[in-house]
Amino acid sequence: MCAMFHQLDDTIVAVSSPAGTGVRGIIRLSGPGAFELAAGVFTCDDGRSLTELPGHRRVAGRLWMEPSASLPAEAYTFRAPASYTRQDVIELHTLGSPAVLAAVLERLTAAGARPAEPGEFTAWAFFSGAMDLTRVEGVAAIIHARNDSQLRASEALLHGRLSRRSNGLREQLVDLLALVEAEIDFSEEAVEFVTPQRVLDVVGSVSGELAALIHHAPSIERLETLPEVMLAGRPNAGKSTLMNALTNMDRAIQSAMPGTTRDVLSAPLSVPGGEVMLLDAAGLDVGVGMSADEAAGHPDAQAQATARRLMLRSNMLILVVDATDAPRETLEWLRPILPARPMCTALSKSDLVASADVDRLAAELNGPAPVHVVSAVTGQGVALLREEIGRTVFGAGEASAAEVLTLSDRQRQSLRTAYDALCRARRMCEECPDVMNSVELLAIEIRESINALSLLVGEVATEELLGRIFSRFCIGK
Repeated sequence: MCAMFHQLDDTIVAVSSPAGTGVRGIIRLSGPGAFELAAGVFTCDDGRSLTELPGHRRVAGRLWMEPSASLPAEAYTFRAPASYTRQDVIELHTLGSPAVLAAVLERLTAAGARPAEPGEFTAWAFFSGAMDLTRVEGVAAIIHARNDSQLRASEALLHGRLSRRSNGLREQLVDLLALVEAEIDFSEEAVEFVTPQRVLDVVGSVSGELAALIHHAPSIERLETLPEVMLAGRPNAGKSTLMNALTNMDRAIQSAMPGTTRDVLSAPLSVPGGEVMLLDAAGLDVGVGMSADEAAGHPDAQAQATARRLMLRSNMLILVVDATDAPRETLEWLRPILPARPMCTALSKSDLVASADVDRLAAELNGPAPVHVVSAVTGQGVALLREEIGRTVFGAGEASAAEVLTLSDRQRQSLRTAYDALCRARRMCEECPDVMNSVELLAIEIRESINALSLLVGEVATEELLGRIFSRFCIGK
């Protein structure tokens, strides 16, 4: 991490496309020697040298892995200061083969480029003034975003919504501090630079906006936890088979014997709007019609208790009902033990029932919760069920997520420090009859608030803080 802080004159290189095989692979260089080094492995189809090209150009050519082996490729050029890092930047795009990219990377490092550390391209953008620390954290959040809510929140940081808002508040405090310090410097003069009421108005206004931001902005760390969607139903209702069909993987054991699933199974599931964690637990078979002693003595009591705890914490329930086993009676049996959660009903094993009977059963089950006829064997209704999950879990939060800023723990702490200092300043103004007799203490509190807001955007930053932030980056970003 220290290299990125102290070796800003190097030319760095890294593979910037995702790990693994892909349609397109990207190698990025940044630094004073970027164009010269890239010209050593790339030749333009039109005969020009990369070193002759201006910025913001795309040119087709050949990428040479070794002197006798080349592949079709494209070069994208960005000249300083109109680039991501404000240095010369060039990207080489070719086939997304790890072996090809490794060979080209080896040639470039042998020619003098230094392998980039995680997040070093963005670190250089920060050091060059292209972005502040809140926008840097927005880049890191985008890299780790796993659903649309996280992506929108990350983009708000990247586009500077938090920095613009905090910088506006800081400017008000800087102007106020200038007047307060003038009052200190010219205390012997019969000139009033700022009135106690003026101090109280500005401090009250800024602290109020900080309080609203701290109170209403959710935690970005909370968005990193995937919403949980649980498959609930009686034993042998087809939950495990449906889980495998939804996730396209054999995560759950399938068996016709009731009670096969004893442990909690989980798997990520991509749905419209983002990604959720799909859960499968033991079938519900305890509670209705049983005494407390009978329920406690049930051989599967612990697994049943776990399943019910999962239902209480899940963001959505999918009630899986076997179409071949009295589905209406099953649904009536389950309703008393289901918590109040967004849910839908999946009428499973539809391939084992005649089409006319399936339609009749679906109509009988229809109610507040939508009913989806599914067959994990034939795939019927599985895609529609994924869409239902996406609408239920992510649909409600789309409008608010686009409008509300999210905060990391570091950002919230900086805002809290600024707010607390202003609260002390405000109490000083309210409790002291002649606050200007304590103007030096007032200046200290205002200055602390300004420093906290400066720390928020990175105008004041330690190497330890930067190291902690950039440790979340991957190489090539």
